[in-house]
Amino acid sequence: MNSIQTLSSILGLGFASGVNLYAAILVVGIGERIGWLSGLPGDLNVLSSPIVLGAAGLMYFLEFFADKIPYVSVAWDSLHTFIRPLGGATLALASASKLSPEMQALALLAGGSLALGSHSTKMGYRLLAHASPEPVTDSIFSMAEDLGVAGLVILTYKHPAAAIAVVSVLAIAMAVMLPLIWRIVWFGFHGIAGRFRALVPATGPRDAMPCFARGIPKVARLRRGYLVFGQDSAHFTFQGWFGKREVPIDMAGLQLTRGLLFDVAATDKWAVYLTKDCSRDLVLQRSALASRPRLQSA
Repeated sequence: MNSIQTLSSILGLGFASGVNLYAAILVVGIGERIGWLSGLPGDLNVLSSPIVLGAAGLMYFLEFFADKIPYVSVAWDSLHTFIRPLGGATLALASASKLSPEMQALALLAGGSLALGSHSTKMGYRLLAHASPEPVTDSIFSMAEDLGVAGLVILTYKHPAAAIAVVSVLAIAMAVMLPLIWRIVWFGFHGIAGRFRALVPATGPRDAMPCFARGIPKVARLRRGYLVFGQDSAHFTFQGWFGKREVPIDMAGLQLTRGLLFDVAATDKWAVYLTKDCSRDLVLQRSALASRPRLQSA
């Protein structure tokens, strides 16, 4: 392999591993075995071993179905937060087996970092999809990811320069989206924790309720804040760049839509995501507000 092909292999396999490690291994192994791919570094030839292909095929079979089952896909992705970056780093190192030790170390870091980045991106938008009650979203994403991984791996070895360009654009896009990605991941973990907290009996309404912005004017999507209730009003408060900010909201016409990990509290003018424990408490809070005596003007 020349230097362009080696770089393409390091970057392409690193990125693809973060999306679906087992699909990447299968495409390389089967491609080398039937002659689609040739000239691979010696250390990558082991992927065409029947034992490796069998193990990768079994794990891909499990991932294929796990990716399409709500909650199971979240648990599977959480487990692979460690596995995919390690796999991407290992494949990148194997791609650089004929380079100097210094370049191998750089390849290891590059492959692992790209795998971690693509895995975090995948996990982020998957967690966001779980806030929606649509049951088919996971299946659509999963099939698109598998096809994308296969296409990227084939491009990596058939058209290495184009693959480098594609991965570079994707890496830049990930860097730009990183703040949103981390907000989504944080959002998702709060949703999972909220499912467990909802199992504990409620003790009563609370005046400040954690939530995430979904559609509040002049507030970034998935900005974490609080619904704060007063005697006759409510507002969304969050930490802005220059201190705490408060956005008054009207509770008239409030509707609660159930989701898998989150419920959506919304009116015609605003909407927020609530974890399951908080949406339960919102019902209590609304009942408490309705029963409070209102102040009469003189």
